[in-house]
Amino acid sequence: MRITIGKRTLSLLEGPTLAAITRAKAWDIKGITDLTQDPDRTFRRMRGFRNIYLQGGYVAEGIDLFPIYAIGGGYELEIDEKVSEKLGTDGETEKQTVEEFLQKINFFDVQWQLSVDAAVVRDGIAEIVYGKGQAAGVPVNVIPRPAESFDFVTDLTGAILSYDQMRDNRGNAIQKISLEPASVLHYQFLSRPDSPYGISLIERTEHDIKRDTQVSEAITAGICLHGTPKWHIKANSTQADRVPLTDTEYSNLEKQFEGFNAKDQFLTEGDIVVQPLDTAGVNNVQQYSDVTLIRVAAGMGFPAELIGVRQGSTDATAVSRIGAFLKKIKIVQRDIESLWNLNIIDKITGKPGLVKLKLKDASPDDFAQMATAMAALRTGMNPDAVAPAEWCRERLGIPQDIGEDVEIPEQPQQPPMDQTQLRDWLMKQVPQEQSGQNVSGNLPNGV
Repeated sequence: MRITIGKRTLSLLEGPTLAAITRAKAWDIKGITDLTQDPDRTFRRMRGFRNIYLQGGYVAEGIDLFPIYAIGGGYELEIDEKVSEKLGTDGETEKQTVEEFLQKINFFDVQWQLSVDAAVVRDGIAEIVYGKGQAAGVPVNVIPRPAESFDFVTDLTGAILSYDQMRDNRGNAIQKISLEPASVLHYQFLSRPDSPYGISLIERTEHDIKRDTQVSEAITAGICLHGTPKWHIKANSTQADRVPLTDTEYSNLEKQFEGFNAKDQFLTEGDIVVQPLDTAGVNNVQQYSDVTLIRVAAGMGFPAELIGVRQGSTDATAVSRIGAFLKKIKIVQRDIESLWNLNIIDKITGKPGLVKLKLKDASPDDFAQMATAMAALRTGMNPDAVAPAEWCRERLGIPQDIGEDVEIPEQPQQPPMDQTQLRDWLMKQVPQEQSGQNVSGNLPNGV
C-alpha cells in the first residue's frame, strides 16, 4: 500500500527501496503524519487489562496456563559439544555459573511475570542490571518492570531505540527514564508487524469477557430473584361478592406471613389461599455460562477443558485440542529459551552458544499421554516399546548405578521422546488381538 503525503511517496508494508521508506513501526516520527500510531495503547487501557487479570476467575486462570505449561516442568542447562570442543573447554564451570545466576534471580518468578505481562498488557519487560569494573558487561540481576509505564521509541525501520518510562505505577507523569535495548529483557507472547508492541490476549477477547460478565451478572440476578421461594397469598379469591378487606385487615394478614421460610407450615381459616411462585427456579444456567466461557477460551487460545468446561459429547475432540495447545506451548518454550540464551546466558559465559537453557516438556504427566500409554500396554505391547528403561530413568531422574549392566531389548520401532509426538505415535499403533487371554497377563509383575 502506497500513500503520498506532502508530495512524498511512502510505503507502509514494503521493505526499504530507493523510492520508499518502511514506516510500519515508526511511532515517533516528528513533523509528519504517522498513520501507524495506536491511540488505544494508553496507560489507563493497559492498566484496565491488568485489573481484569487481578480480579481472578477463568480469565486469570487461562492466562496462567501459558507460564504453567511453559516453565512448570523446569529446565535443564545443556552444553553444546561442538562449541565446547571448538573452545577447548568442558563448559562445566560456565554451566555452574549460569545455574547459580538463575537460582539467585529466581528464574521462574521473573519469567512468570514476563509471560503474564506479555499476555495481559502486550509486553513483558525486565531491566537487566550489569556489574561494574571487570564485570561491566555481565548481568548480575534481572528486575521486572511494569510495561504499561513505558513507551517504546523506534526508528524508521521499526527497530526499538530505547524504552522510555514516562509514568509511575499510578499513571502519573514523571521525568523520563530511558533504558537502552541492551538493558532490557523484552518478551512478547505474540508480535505484530505494524507495531513495536505485542498482542494482549485479554485485549483481543475484551468483548467476549464483557459478555461473559454480563451473562454471569444476569444469572446471579436471576437466581436471587427467582431462586428463592416466594408466596402468593390470596384473600376472598373464591367469593366475588365478598366485602373487600380493610387496610387494617390487609396489614394484619401481611404480618402473619412475614418471615416464613421453607421449614414453616401454613394454617389458614376462611377464604385464604397460599400458592408458591418460582418453583422451577432458573433453568439452563450451566449452558448459558458455558457458551460465553467457551468463546473466551477460544479467543485466548487454550482448550476450555483445562478450566473445567467440557465441550462436546466425547473426549476425542478434547484430546485433539489439548494436543494442539501443547504444540503451541512448545513454540512458547522456544521463544523463552532464545530470549534467555541470547540476552542473558551468552553474556554471563562470554562464550555464545556454549551453555543453553532447555525447558522441559510442558507436562510429562499429561493425561492424554498417560491414557494412550496405558491403553497401549493393555493391548499386550512390550513395555520397553512404550516406555524404554532409559527414557523412564530420565523422566524420573533416577541415576543408573555404576557397574549396572542394563540390557534393553531391541525394538523395530521406538516411541519418540517428545510428549506430543509420543501421543501421536501411540494413537497410530495397531492393538494386538488377545483371544481368550487376560490382557494383563503380558505385563510385568501381573500389572
